[in-house]
Amino acid sequence: MLDAGPSYLRAKPLVGLLLGLSSLACAPLSSPRSFHAPGAPVGRISATLVPAPGVRSGGPHLVTFGLPLPPESLTRAGLATVRVLQGGVEIPAHVEELTPYRHLTDPARSGRWVRVARVQLIHTFPTSPPEPTSVIVEWGAAERTRDIPDLLPPRRGFHSVATGSFTPEDLVTEPAVYVVLPKALLAQGALRTPFVPLDDRVGEDMDPPALLHGRRLPWPLAYDVAQKNYFYGLLNEPAGDSPYRTNLDNNGEAWLYDRASAMFVLYLRGGSARVLREAVRASVFYERLLVLARQHRGDPSAEARPKAAFFSWRKPRPDPKDAAKEPAWDPKYSYVECLALMFWLTGDDRILDKLDALVAAFADVPSRWSPAYSPVRKSTGERLREAWTERHVAFKLLAATIAFELRGREEDRARVVRIVEDLLWHQDQSRPGGLFARVGAVVDGGLYHFGTQHDPDEAGEELVASPWMSALLVDAMVRVHALWEDPRIARFIVRMGRMLSAASKVRVLPDGSRMLTPDYLVRPDGSTHTDHDGAAHAADVMGALAWADAFARLLGEPDPRFRRVILGSPGLYETFTGELFQSPDDWMLRPYRRYAWMFRTSAAFSYALGAW
Repeated sequence: MLDAGPSYLRAKPLVGLLLGLSSLACAPLSSPRSFHAPGAPVGRISATLVPAPGVRSGGPHLVTFGLPLPPESLTRAGLATVRVLQGGVEIPAHVEELTPYRHLTDPARSGRWVRVARVQLIHTFPTSPPEPTSVIVEWGAAERTRDIPDLLPPRRGFHSVATGSFTPEDLVTEPAVYVVLPKALLAQGALRTPFVPLDDRVGEDMDPPALLHGRRLPWPLAYDVAQKNYFYGLLNEPAGDSPYRTNLDNNGEAWLYDRASAMFVLYLRGGSARVLREAVRASVFYERLLVLARQHRGDPSAEARPKAAFFSWRKPRPDPKDAAKEPAWDPKYSYVECLALMFWLTGDDRILDKLDALVAAFADVPSRWSPAYSPVRKSTGERLREAWTERHVAFKLLAATIAFELRGREEDRARVVRIVEDLLWHQDQSRPGGLFARVGAVVDGGLYHFGTQHDPDEAGEELVASPWMSALLVDAMVRVHALWEDPRIARFIVRMGRMLSAASKVRVLPDGSRMLTPDYLVRPDGSTHTDHDGAAHAADVMGALAWADAFARLLGEPDPRFRRVILGSPGLYETFTGELFQSPDDWMLRPYRRYAWMFRTSAAFSYALGAW
């Protein structure tokens, strides 16, 4: 809720918020700042130890967590200064480096600073059943005097989930004690892009849908309230008539676009114990349903491949024609980010057991586009659906990048560089003399490809680009920029923004009102190929345009179109907010995959608009 206390006491502050905060709409954007937060060689935070539901014993409990810090805060030698205090007294703790900061092309800049420190301690709550307890974590001030030399396996501190979003039959485990960090630390960008933390008036608990039904909140509060409340719709709260449940009777749709990572993004902005818990549970459940297979885009007749990890709810279809259209083992469901975020926040090593297989899932996804690329299913001779899309390449790049962040291997580094170079080449085909320039006038920035490569049923034989899939690719390239400040990456994002701006068009609705929405598919000349679902993708395209605006200013080439498309009237933010708070009964977003595509990549838009 937006205020503390029982629900019947909480509504009044929200009503006041709805009526009295229009001044926020005119508030200036935050001042320019660098991509990484300033280093903090000396610091301290308050962390909250929160027992998971079902934990009745006060302890002792094994507690493990990650401490993410900006670069230039902590060296490996400085790990000796990380201390945990309770009541002003140091308590025993084990501290080690979990992940260092790495640079993609300059080895001298890799390993100098600790990105995430792993902290482990034994904690006994003073009461049974236990209540949340605060401790202080500090670094850089004094050396730790009560050191625990050896790390115990973090999963010794896990227990089986028996209530809430999962049942015992789901075989989900979670930490018996979660460590919740302050949002001001989490939002600094050590684990993902930087964020503006959730507005302090947006609390942890769910707001009654009826209270916000039909309301219009000011900029940028509407986004924060929506990101928090629609999270509860993922959990089917409040209970309504939706058939969706997070259990084995469901199919894979709700996991598309990385459901668990979308939850983690909300946690990084808000520091909510409930959100962290559900993100961890979802990650454990997702990882358990990753199966290892030697399949070639769902074709059992193809040659054997290294074992790759695929989401097992994408099961083979009995009809070969259906299977040709939608491969059984589809890498667009193979996600590394949620598992990495769980690793960094809980210190759990085992969640990364399938990392190599997840990277291998994209072995048959080409990053180097070719007009001749047209794979077929050998058993039927039919073209494979989604042979080349921005979405598949985006998740391939994201998996490779995060693998490099986690372990720094040369093979991972080379894979990231190769994918980026392929994408830069592809985008350059819109320049004079390029492949796309030969077809006539071309809007710069898009990764155009044939509709038969994208989806023969949707796009036919024409050249197209997908604005909303391109937003996924911008998100991955922003992550690469944090490791490799090559100006070509910044320029790639800016050029992509030009295509997204051209693809965002004013539509006149039946009532005469005007709405700005992105095309679903756009042709190279900027004309609309397909325009369905445009309003539903306003948020993700808006997020990509915000980064285009940020990098344009970083390059000293500001382009006012980007902000105009986002903040104008009509504009994408206006379209996004117009879609909110439509139901008085529930917080469900339909289709069920929509929360992840709306919020996972767009949540940094307010930061990006104020960066640099």
